Amino acid sequence: MHLSVKADTKELTKYLIIGRKQIPYATSVALNQTAFDVRTSLQRLLPRFIDRPTPSIKNSVQVEQSKKQNLVATVGFVGKGFRRTKWNTSPAVIMGKHITGGTRKPKKRAIAVPVSLKKNQYGNIQRNKVTKLLADKDKYFSGVPKGRTNAGIYERQKKGLKMLVAWEDKANYQGGRFPFRRIATNTVNKRYKKRFNAALKNALLTAK
Repeated sequence: MHLSVKADTKELTKYLIIGRKQIPYATSVALNQTAFDVRTSLQRLLPRFIDRPTPSIKNSVQVEQSKKQNLVATVGFVGKGFRRTKWNTSPAVIMGKHITGGTRKPKKRAIAVPVSLKKNQYGNIQRNKVTKLLADKDKYFSGVPKGRTNAGIYERQKKGLKMLVAWEDKANYQGGRFPFRRIATNTVNKRYKKRFNAALKNALLTAK
């Protein structure tokens, strides 16, 4: 999920005669500065809409800068053709579910959803926790116990069985949870004109 910002400098430069050669440079500078402003806004506001986003998700908001020959700056979550990522499921796909909604399917047999299992600080199952639980076959097991209908990982206790993790065949996400486009658009509207005016003024002062 990403947004590209294109420059429209007609209104800002229609009365400018001197220094027209500096306009593409100033435009590129302003676009790049504004793109990083958008990146900062998205990262800052993530925790307001998404419960405890991980540092990796925050850092996955990246900028592809413009050039004088291509006055387009792009900012967004990496993945789906935007920048490179080593994640099996890219941040763009993950955050896309929170932005536009959708259904997440398991990569293997099921999605592990914590029920009464201690989560990490980001609300997720601790890394390798499921593997460690299933390694202790005397205390834990995976399946559907007799008399129940829910598949999951259960702990054997004196009082009976306790479900720790539920195996789900899908996870549904409500669209609009993270207002990506609104945050980006508001930042562009607030910052771009000021950035362009400052960049053009500096370009004219330093022009040879």
